Amino acid sequence: MANNVISPEAWKRQRQLVEGGGEPPYDDGMDARITALEAANLETRDRLIKIETRMESLASKEDLHKELSAQTWRLVTFVCSFGTALVAATYFVAKYVH
Repeated sequence: MANNVISPEAWKRQRQLVEGGGEPPYDDGMDARITALEAANLETRDRLIKIETRMESLASKEDLHKELSAQTWRLVTFVCSFGTALVAATYFVAKYVH
C-alpha cells in the first residue's frame, strides 16, 4: 500500500477517537472553535472590504501602460521639435550672421 492510503482499521480507530460518543459535533471544543472562526471571519471580511475599497482608487496595469505610452510620445514629439528648432537656429546663424 502507498503511504498516503489509510487502512480501514486505522480509519475506524481515528473515527472512534474523534467521535467519543454523543451527538455531532463530535468534539466538545468544536463549538468554541467554530465561534472563534466565525468571529475572525467577520474581522477578515471587514479588512477585505477596506482593501477592495482602496484598490478601486488605484491605477490598473492597463491605465499605467496607457499613460506611460502617452508620456513617451509627448517626449518623442518634444525632442523632435526641439531638434528641428536647433537645426533651424544653426542654419539661420550660419547663413545670416557673419
